[in-house]
Amino acid sequence: MNNYLIEKDLVHLERVVNKIAASHGLSLSYWRKRVDSMLSLTLMPAQRKRVGQIHAAISMLEDSNPGPASTCG
Repeated sequence: MNNYLIEKDLVHLERVVNKIAASHGLSLSYWRKRVDSMLSLTLMPAQRKRVGQIHAAISMLEDSNPGPASTCG
């Protein structure tokens, strides 16, 4: 995946996780898989850091809202 597409995907993931944080209305398991899949890409250090931050935000949301997270968002 080229750098432009990685950046575009990171921006999308950051926006989605922020919206989930505001509403808690979407499933987190789908988004965790999306974030985890980015770790298999060749990322710049700043991109890898952003992926870690998104991952941490999802973990915090999961901890604050324990419940079934099997539906796709």
